[in-house]
This record gives sequence, structure tokens and C-alpha cells, in this order.
Amino acid sequence: MEYKHFEFRCRAAIGTPFVHFGHVFVVMGVLLQNGKKGAVSGTLGLIIFDILNGYMQDVPQVFIETVVKCLIIGVIFASLKEKANGDKKKEYTGAIISAVIYGCMNVLIELVMGTVKMMILGNGLAAAIAGSVISIPATVINAVFMVIAIAILYQPVKKVYGRIS
Repeated sequence: MEYKHFEFRCRAAIGTPFVHFGHVFVVMGVLLQNGKKGAVSGTLGLIIFDILNGYMQDVPQVFIETVVKCLIIGVIFASLKEKANGDKKKEYTGAIISAVIYGCMNVLIELVMGTVKMMILGNGLAAAIAGSVISIPATVINAVFMVIAIAILYQPVKKVYGRIS
């Protein structure tokens, strides 16, 4: 009997998109550890993944964009958590809102950076935007996946993390 390997890949004008679990860990780290620690651990995790999997050319972009996204959602979540004042439902809602914001920032950054990359490669602005837009569905799928994963995992992981920290 032959083993069949299933892999989810999307066609894109830029890069080789795939369902990326790394963003789930990055956002979870920010939500559980605060913005700064989460930014450091999340950024290191994504960079190590890129180095080990042949995406060395993406490391500078991943470093900058992940730090920025993590610090922004860290501040947003801290504010929402403070406003929740111990209400677990409001805190959970704040975690989901933060994940959605991270996902939206990811889509926007990928759109802009994809356009810039294609222009550097010699495409005109219209072609670069079109190529970048064609690549965005994969990023949107990853953003939605990440938000759903956070919605499912935040409460149980928070309980476990609270016991061990």
C-alpha cells in the first residue's frame, strides 16, 4: 500500500504560500507573554523556520514586520485586557480582536511588500499590484486559519500557561 502525502499549496505570483502554523504561535505568544516577550519569541520562531526551510531571503522582511505586528497587537491586547477588568469573556473577545488585527496587518503588509518586490524585479506598478493581489488569497486563508486557531486554543492554552508560569 502506498502512502499518499497531502499538502495544501496555493498558486501565487509571489512566493510559495502554504498554511503556516507559525502565526498561531506568534499571536499566542503575544497574548500570553505580552508584546515584548511575544515579539521576541515569535520573531525568533519565524526566522528560525525561514532559515531551516530555505526562505533565507525573507528573513529581513519577516524580522521587521513580525516585530512591528507583535508590538502593535501587544499594546492593543494589553489595553483590551485592562478594560476587561478580569472578565474572561471580554478578555477572550480582546484576544480574538487582536488576532483579527494581526491577520489584517499581515494581509496589508504582504500586499504592499509583494508589490514592492515585483517592482524591484522590473514590473510596472499596475502589473506589480495585479501580481500581488493574485497572491493575497493565500495570505487571507492563513489569516482566517490563524484567527480560528486562536479562537479555539486561547482559553485552554492560557489555563495551562497560567499553571506553568
